Amino acid sequence: MITVHGRVTGRGCGDMAKRMNNYPKVFHNATGEMLIAGTVNVDVGTPVPPREHFRIVAKEINEPIPQDLLFEVCRVNGIWAYRIRPLDLRNGSGGHGDHIIELSSSEKIPNEPGTEVDIAFFR
Repeated sequence: MITVHGRVTGRGCGDMAKRMNNYPKVFHNATGEMLIAGTVNVDVGTPVPPREHFRIVAKEINEPIPQDLLFEVCRVNGIWAYRIRPLDLRNGSGGHGDHIIELSSSEKIPNEPGTEVDIAFFR
């Protein structure tokens, strides 16, 4: 297991919340739970490449570009959560870069900019 420390950044553009609200069954089928729509973005300073546990394929959520969503199970301040990393299939980019970890959970994760959090990855 590795643990990284970071700070919650300002809010993003809301694309993940739209996806989760438009396709709740897809997200439920993938995770087995109802996630709070949207992600909490945490800047950990150094890129942390994702380790995929499972994914939602672009066509399941009608993505306009070929972009899958990679999921990695983790814990945020002890709360079970998922890192969700958009993956542009054309070039491997996506999200806000691998130094910004996008997190979602069925429980509330602290989301005030500047809040410090610890993210534990099972590696």
